[in-house]
Amino acid sequence: MSRLRVGLLANPTAAQGTAHRIGRQVAHLLRLAGISVVDVSGPSAHVARARAAEVRDSLTALVVVGGDGTVSLGAEIVAGSPVRLGIVPAGSGNDFARSLGLAVNDPESSTRALLHALSRPVVTVDAIEITAEHGPGSGHRSLALGNVNLGFDALVNARANGARTGHAMRYTTALLRELRAFTPLPFWMELDGGERIELDATVLTLCNSGMFGRGMRMVPDARIDDGRLELATVAGIGRTQLLRLFPRVFAGTHTSLPVVDIRPVEQVTVGLRHGPALRAYADGEPRTLLPLTARVLPGAVRLLAEPSPDTTVDLKDAQ
Repeated sequence: MSRLRVGLLANPTAAQGTAHRIGRQVAHLLRLAGISVVDVSGPSAHVARARAAEVRDSLTALVVVGGDGTVSLGAEIVAGSPVRLGIVPAGSGNDFARSLGLAVNDPESSTRALLHALSRPVVTVDAIEITAEHGPGSGHRSLALGNVNLGFDALVNARANGARTGHAMRYTTALLRELRAFTPLPFWMELDGGERIELDATVLTLCNSGMFGRGMRMVPDARIDDGRLELATVAGIGRTQLLRLFPRVFAGTHTSLPVVDIRPVEQVTVGLRHGPALRAYADGEPRTLLPLTARVLPGAVRLLAEPSPDTTVDLKDAQ
């Protein structure tokens, strides 16, 4: 029997229960391969986090089964530890998994990839630390692996999460409905500790993987192992132009447009100059209200995965 011990955390509600079913299959296949598996899944993220924390130091890896939110939960649990994070994509978006070229909703392929990665050198990826600046949650920190959405993209994410339409159409439907009454948002920002700047922007996204919204390639060349983030903004654009922009974002051909700005950063503090409160979203899940500070944590997570050769995200072996 292998001495390898793997924790398995499946989101019971992701993709209407699909993740729970796939999680059982993956656990069975890992055990057939001689891996010791301890199920730390729970009825809520709070319970699952507590169960995983109890056994984390005894694990070789923590395998999460679900969507982007479940992946970020797993990242928070293992960040800064020797425990590797395995990903079995089984959610509604799976954008971080897509950026790695992982098979979606395929327990057999996922298990083979996990077993292969267990015998390969460790790779590390960056994470995004998000800290609330004011209010009741001031000082609260959370992690994300993919992106932090702060503008129109955050409003669309909020509407999509509450929609009843099918997974494939949820984001597109939310985008069209949110677009009807949208106007650019009055942001202020401090980049890498610099002076405060003001910007009326439509889209404001802090990217690690650069992919969100079921395959939108906001920053096609983003890397998750380079020790920096990419701040993507879209400004000076009307509703009609914005509607025409999004098909290009899916193709990743929008970056040359004059209304699009992408710049490398390590830390961003951002808030609104006036208007209603706005909640940031990260990896598909609601986070703190603005203002917030987000910064890169280089090499914070050890990943149990080997991206496919055609993925644009490169990973470095950990030293």
